Amino acid sequence: MDPAQRPIGWWVKHLDALLEDVVDGAVAGEGLTRRHWQVLHSLSAAPSDEAELARALADFGGDVPAVAADLYGRGWVDRSTGTLALTAEGRTAHERLERAIGRVRRHAADGLSRQEYERTVLVLRRMAENVERALGREP
Repeated sequence: MDPAQRPIGWWVKHLDALLEDVVDGAVAGEGLTRRHWQVLHSLSAAPSDEAELARALADFGGDVPAVAADLYGRGWVDRSTGTLALTAEGRTAHERLERAIGRVRRHAADGLSRQEYERTVLVLRRMAENVERALGREP
């Protein structure tokens, strides 16, 4: 099929698979996956209980409790207060990995202006909201 004729769903799935591969590659040197990065990055914003974190990342799939347990085993996550929070080592690891993920993001957006990128995200969000409404779900 001519690439110009491929529907948006094909491009969204293709891009997601490519992002999965490139992010996995960017964090593989640390023995991590994209899910590890997502949990680490979420916890860098704020501590969270495991159930809340699993709900926040549910759309991405993967076993969030197992990933959190692995990060705990590395000494990057503290669970002593009943919530998951990054340790000093976890913050250092996040900063190191954030540089690698930043390179991935820059490559993915290469050749796009800030406005084009923001517009693309806006259009995809609106399309998702439209489909959610059509399914009777609140966006």
